[in-house]
Amino acid sequence: MIGNEKVITLPRRCQRLLYFILLYFFGLTARMVAQAPADRINLNSGVFGPKLQTRPVKTSDIYAPVWLSAGPTNESTMVRLRSGEVRIFFIDRPGTARRLMSIGTLDEGLNWSAPREELGLSGEAYYAQQVYEDKDGTLHAIYHTYGTGPLGYRGRHLDLWHIRKPSGGSWTSPVRIFYGYVGSVRSLIGLKDGRLLISMYEADTARAVKPLKGRVDLGLFGVITLWSDDGGQHWQKSAQRLDIEVDPDQVTRYGAVEPVTIELEDGRLWMLIRTNKGHLFETYSNDRGEHWLPPVRSPFISSDSPAGLLRLADGRIVLFTNACQRYDNPRSYANGGREVLHAAISGPNRSEWKGFREVMVSRTLPPNQRGDRGTAYPSAIETPSGKILLVSGQGEDAQIVSFDPAWLTAAEHRDPSGMDPLWWTRHGSESGDQVFNFPMSKRGRLTICFPKASIAKALRLALTDHFSIAADTAALGASPVVIGVPGRQSSRKQERVTIRWNTGTGMISTRWNGRKKGVNIEQHRPMPDKGFNYLRVSATTCGISIRSKKTK
Repeated sequence: MIGNEKVITLPRRCQRLLYFILLYFFGLTARMVAQAPADRINLNSGVFGPKLQTRPVKTSDIYAPVWLSAGPTNESTMVRLRSGEVRIFFIDRPGTARRLMSIGTLDEGLNWSAPREELGLSGEAYYAQQVYEDKDGTLHAIYHTYGTGPLGYRGRHLDLWHIRKPSGGSWTSPVRIFYGYVGSVRSLIGLKDGRLLISMYEADTARAVKPLKGRVDLGLFGVITLWSDDGGQHWQKSAQRLDIEVDPDQVTRYGAVEPVTIELEDGRLWMLIRTNKGHLFETYSNDRGEHWLPPVRSPFISSDSPAGLLRLADGRIVLFTNACQRYDNPRSYANGGREVLHAAISGPNRSEWKGFREVMVSRTLPPNQRGDRGTAYPSAIETPSGKILLVSGQGEDAQIVSFDPAWLTAAEHRDPSGMDPLWWTRHGSESGDQVFNFPMSKRGRLTICFPKASIAKALRLALTDHFSIAADTAALGASPVVIGVPGRQSSRKQERVTIRWNTGTGMISTRWNGRKKGVNIEQHRPMPDKGFNYLRVSATTCGISIRSKKTK
């Protein structure tokens, strides 16, 4: 006896049996750990990013993005209810497209309920809808249904409807609040004073035909706002419409579309607008969304895709964007693609954005696939434990992902195993090109260790500030900085290249095994203002080790 505790001694036969059981399971675990990296390095598997993270047992284990479940369908909306439950709302499309559905979770996304019908709709609906819970616990939902009429896009309408569900009550009958063509609505928010604000866009029937070459083309649509100061009983429309000239060389000519809005701490409203010009455009309102400043280009690179905004409990703002560009095919899907969704985080005053890291990655896409796809259309909430829960993606790429916002502010990122598809992407590349995402850094350092066999032939490394698929044959030349590593024979087991930069001063330097000589630096365009967050390797170099680090 030791105090009040009993010491239990197993019979020798049981001890031996327990020993072999433990030995068996230890050996099995060891084999699993040893095999895991080899499975991950299968770059032709067509699976990249968060899907390769081990699914957590509890949410406290979540740090880097991890795939939790397939998303319900396109353009789903995630809402954290005051009851503590999180629900994802969506239209049953594909399907009858006449029902608003939802699924729910009580454990921050680890497990989800079966879909349930919220209510039948007033007609055939498109995917897009938005749901918001106000300070009184009333749910507000907006959606649009197909129709015909003189105010639509070439005679076609997508009318906007509003419904409410008071706390403890049932959904009200739908009320049409806009007659005309409303594209995918991405923003229904409540302001601090209780005003409900919808940021949306409408068709201009006079702009259905593309203007003659040389004339300004504002596209098919322009951004407007609707607001209600009585809980959705009555709505007013802004007299002002925000228009943005389109890039005439692109496939689409939508114009200013799919805006998202957030209220800043100083009371202003900040809006980000989707365009086909390679960047999101931004504007501000000083009168609760009734009037807006002329939209200007924001610093955020984006394909022809909408942004997402989320305010955390501590006031910080999280931005989601498809910071994707395509150079070998200027008329590519979504003007740059939607293979990757990025997230960045800033303080309440947005003085500095950090991260710009991949939080969702699509599967490898077969060439010439038609239809909406990729990781676009994000909707996110902050969970009670402080994690970010995100639903986004279209078609087979619809996903539910979770990550810790602290991951966006990390100063280091490593891939010691080399070419782990958890951190690298190879969409469609047959040449062996890979792209690697790391935290955005204005002043930073990359250390790349090559095994001897991988440098028998010349390599090219590129640094840039956005994603381009590995199969993009022109992306290397479009990168700001390209570093040439000549092929060589070496007696070393490993060769090391260190790259340092300061985009503020324009400084870029390299060292080869600690020496300044041995590599060539080409600067193809000016240093990006935000810094670098991507490395592109232009040849098969399986086994290289990467370490990125911010410097002060």
